[in-house]
Amino acid sequence: MLESFFVAIVNFVPSIFVFFIIFSCLILVHEWGHFFTARKCGVKVLEFGLGMGKKLFSKKRGGVEYTINAVPFGGFVRMLGEEEKSNDPRSFEKAKLWKRMSITLAGIFMNFVAATVALTILFSVGTAPILITQQNILDAEIAGLVVLDEPDENGDRAILEISNIQKPVGAAFIFSITESWRISGAIVDKLAEIPSEIIQHGRLPEGMAGPVGIAEATHKILPMGFLAILKLWALLSLSLAVINLLPIPALDGGRFLFQIVEFVLWPFRVKINSKLENAVHVGGYVALMGLLVAVTWNDIVRIFF
Repeated sequence: MLESFFVAIVNFVPSIFVFFIIFSCLILVHEWGHFFTARKCGVKVLEFGLGMGKKLFSKKRGGVEYTINAVPFGGFVRMLGEEEKSNDPRSFEKAKLWKRMSITLAGIFMNFVAATVALTILFSVGTAPILITQQNILDAEIAGLVVLDEPDENGDRAILEISNIQKPVGAAFIFSITESWRISGAIVDKLAEIPSEIIQHGRLPEGMAGPVGIAEATHKILPMGFLAILKLWALLSLSLAVINLLPIPALDGGRFLFQIVEFVLWPFRVKINSKLENAVHVGGYVALMGLLVAVTWNDIVRIFF
């Protein structure tokens, strides 16, 4: 068993390399959104980091430290006064609320933009429809894009033929926006299954994947060429945007929720305790890391054992 495990790892090496490039580009786009907006809003950025943990590379330029860190997952933009008290007028804490809201949502916005650009390219040159749910498949059949086999004994129908969608650039751009909205809704539906699946069945929803599962998908898609990888990148970009938009502590959506509460309480001159907020985000981060470990283990068992 161990021998087959190590053989599988060796076969995965090129795909893992491509996966790291894909994932790093996603994080760079997301964090650049925070970085660019913070600079435009006059907030001092202390560090732009790719990866987490110990610093492997560091270079300071224009007052910002750019770092590459040991754990190749995630990234961050560290701003003055974001997690500590600061009376500097350039600190995140002292920025106007609308500016802080803009900075918080900028990464999510950039992931949506990146996905829309990628999908525009794909639908301009021609690509198969993106089918996530069973309803998507049935809708595609009605639209004449998919030909389905007769139902088997379980009522399942296999896809026999699938047609490409190709549009002029302008129409492809509009279609990509509507597709991004549709796909994002499907991702939300999938995420909503997590609590009930864990509570009722003690398992994660089928089809849910972490870094290892995404690396496996990259391994399968890599032989199909650049356009297939670009489609995967677009789907991952939308997934990253939707997940970060969720009102969960430690995510951008969780931070934005606190900012909305701050806006509601502003007429009453009530301020949220910053230490309490940071503690909530730390708790959320720990919970998310626990979920990531569970998803990763589930992927390893499914793929290798």
